[in-house]
Amino acid sequence: MELEPNKPILGIVKASVGVDSKADIMSYRNALRALPTSAVDDSNIASLRFDAAVLARDWTGAEEALSKSFNGEFYFFSGWGLVPHGCLDIWLARLKGDRPGTEDGFAPARDQLERKVQAHPEDPLLLSALGLVDAALGRKKEAIEEANRAVKTLPVSTDAMAGPLLVTNLAIVYAQTDEPDLAFQSLATSARTPGGISYGQLKLDPAWDPIRKDPRFDQLLAQLGPHK
Repeated sequence: MELEPNKPILGIVKASVGVDSKADIMSYRNALRALPTSAVDDSNIASLRFDAAVLARDWTGAEEALSKSFNGEFYFFSGWGLVPHGCLDIWLARLKGDRPGTEDGFAPARDQLERKVQAHPEDPLLLSALGLVDAALGRKKEAIEEANRAVKTLPVSTDAMAGPLLVTNLAIVYAQTDEPDLAFQSLATSARTPGGISYGQLKLDPAWDPIRKDPRFDQLLAQLGPHK
């Protein structure tokens, strides 16, 4: 930031540290709003706006971010995994408490992502995204199989950047498919791993709502939380 003070994205990176360490979503969203107009239509920035709105449970803001479709694709989970726009609609509907199904008009987006996974078998991030989408659609067996296969394809020992994300996504799939014990097992692994689940992401993300009332959830928050 000292070397390139006029590079706005670095301010976003700094603010994201506050989200992870202190669950400070307000400063992060303010940093996104402060970006120059020229950056507003960038697909990555729009994806970050979507993620931030979801963490703030600002459903209107999330829908506004999704209104910029960028050739029909959008970044899933903070810049990893470019997926069909409709997959984010599925995920948002699930986080809002709905029970989206393929009969609700969501099938084309899900099928489009599956075809992309088949076309890029070397990309476990896409497979993990499909697992999340299937979890949102109530396709439990498929979701768990896909998220597990993604972790096995690209373990943390092979990729210290993407690997931890895949483990966290597996925990989300378990949480969203009524498998709390398996969710906490994966979360325990994620919490011990550099680049794994952070305090802010665990505290804020509505994806964890199905297991939020479990006593183990507060224990893990306390473990990850700020310590004086």
